[in-house]
Amino acid sequence: MIVSVNFNDINWLLLFSYILSEVLIYLFAGLIAKYIFKLKWKEAILIGMAASFSNHILFVYPIALTEYGNDLLTPIGSIISFDVVFLVLNIIILDLITIKNLTLKKMIIKQFNNLPLIAVIIGIIKVYFKINLPISFNRSINFISLSAAPCALFAAGIILAQKIEKTQKQISNLIIIFKIILHPLFAIFIIWTINNIDFNISETTIMVASAPVELMALIFSSQYGVKPDAIT
Repeated sequence: MIVSVNFNDINWLLLFSYILSEVLIYLFAGLIAKYIFKLKWKEAILIGMAASFSNHILFVYPIALTEYGNDLLTPIGSIISFDVVFLVLNIIILDLITIKNLTLKKMIIKQFNNLPLIAVIIGIIKVYFKINLPISFNRSINFISLSAAPCALFAAGIILAQKIEKTQKQISNLIIIFKIILHPLFAIFIIWTINNIDFNISETTIMVASAPVELMALIFSSQYGVKPDAIT
């Protein structure tokens, strides 16, 4: 998706309007988690991610692919491109907080565990060098990729089957309010009211802002030793 985006077709005002809404939600949710719920910084960062990162790849993009033309798919691809960069920044911040004596070399090596970043790099190499993969390999990758959502749901189900603390439920409500209600409202206000961008152009961008929580916050909560209950 990312390597297929034509940067000449990107509506930069629309993209920056979405980014502003996402960053504001991220900061507000993270600060509330830190200073009201008294969580550690690494937990607050993951709460901020959960409250602002939308499930655009597994949820919005498949819907948009069947309902809209390429002109309205471009905003989704551009948002995904930014979110990969934003995700890398979050991982670096989390590493700075959790890893002692972190050097630049260690930080670079650590990025080899960042699967979305690796996927983008491999995708760019494949397209740039026009590498044709065997049909069997492509079919295997497609089969594996389709298992992502079911596996995530199984993992979430296992966590939800356990006893969840009252505080975790309160944090979960915080995430829901910010992601499902405030994020789309922020995006609508910035896109339509402040920047006066037409609905026909911004429709899929609003869809992304209205989407459920992305899986990345859940995945990284286990990697950084944070309780995943609230995010699940």
